[in-house]
Amino acid sequence: MANSHGLTSRIIKKQAAARKLAKGKKKASQVYIGNENPQVRKNQSYKSRKHYLENKQNFPKKKLKTKSIESLKEQGIIDERGFFVKGKKKNFITKSMVDEKGLDFYGMPRAG
Repeated sequence: MANSHGLTSRIIKKQAAARKLAKGKKKASQVYIGNENPQVRKNQSYKSRKHYLENKQNFPKKKLKTKSIESLKEQGIIDERGFFVKGKKKNFITKSMVDEKGLDFYGMPRAG
């Protein structure tokens, strides 16, 4: 069975793409030995640690191109109230889950 590890196929495809990107790169030959203890490291295979490191290095963090609220609204990244259109229902202006009026993404009152 190809999918005996229980991961979804989209995750497998991303991992394979990351490994393909990492082929021939010197830094990809490193092995992830982060802040886990030696016992965990012994239980985890060399191959899975290597794949973890390759995936971590080859998928860049999502970063906004600009912090200007007006330009983000024009690009359609945030809506007119300041909430992100895709992803987490967080407000860019207030940096919380509510807007200036105390209403959440769906327009309902929310404490905090």
